[in-house]
Amino acid sequence: MTILEKRSFLVGAAAALTGGTLMARAPAASVQNPREQMRQLHFPNLPLTTHDGKQVRFYDDVLKDRKVVINFMYTICSNICTPVTQNILEAQRLLGSMAKDIDFYSISLTPLDDDPAALRAYMDKQHIGKGWTFLTGKPENIERVRRGLGFTQRSPVADADISNHSGMLRIGNERLVSWGHASATTSGKAVARMIRFELG
Repeated sequence: MTILEKRSFLVGAAAALTGGTLMARAPAASVQNPREQMRQLHFPNLPLTTHDGKQVRFYDDVLKDRKVVINFMYTICSNICTPVTQNILEAQRLLGSMAKDIDFYSISLTPLDDDPAALRAYMDKQHIGKGWTFLTGKPENIERVRRGLGFTQRSPVADADISNHSGMLRIGNERLVSWGHASATTSGKAVARMIRFELG
């Protein structure tokens, strides 16, 4: 059994993602092509704020035309956030020159606590450098982005508990409408292999 479960998204199809539903049906008349359907259903173009204090739009500035690796975290997380962050960091290093064409993003699950200064402090502590952006923003915008990307759980109680976040990655090539997910709780080597599988 592979540690990566690849997902291809087709117009009008449904896809499951680690306890949540990623794809929902939309009226065919309102959709021009699969890429536009994905944008409308899953990528709300809401304002978020980077660790540098810059405002960006989630679709226009974070996803559009990019290869991306995305996870959710929060700076005072006491369980999986640090090992997941370190696994992604190791994967970024192991990818070598390939990593230069990939944008890494971590989005805070506690945006009221994780302002840009808190995100920068976390990045410094974790020794994170170029090519990786941390994002925060209004709680309602973060929530819509989280749900759009499919980082949800079936149980509403479990879904509401941020300590239950899964350590998953969303890996995608937005231009090609190619999206998959993988666990980042394994090892940096395994994460790098999964990223190569999706984006190589």
